[in-house]
Amino acid sequence: MSGKYGFGGGIDLPKAEATTRRAPLDQSALSEAVQAGKSLGFVDRDPSSTAKRKPGPKRMEAQDKISIPGPKRVIDQFRTFCTEQNVTLWEGLEVLLQDKGR
Repeated sequence: MSGKYGFGGGIDLPKAEATTRRAPLDQSALSEAVQAGKSLGFVDRDPSSTAKRKPGPKRMEAQDKISIPGPKRVIDQFRTFCTEQNVTLWEGLEVLLQDKGR
């Protein structure tokens, strides 16, 4: 194979020009701009100023996870039970636990 990655000599990219440095930010001008924005009704939308919340329903109690490997026939039977009862998997487990206590 000749050339770069077998595609001949490759391509010639233009040389990167020297970047110009920006002037340092004038803090007094920045604070004036922020004050002007606040007076016009603009609000701070910085993500660090607001508490992060996960999407979805609010959790009323502490959550945990469980993973139980088992025979496919038993897992399928449990999933079918939950589908027939129109409940989620955790609700189906709760139903079975409540029935067990009777």
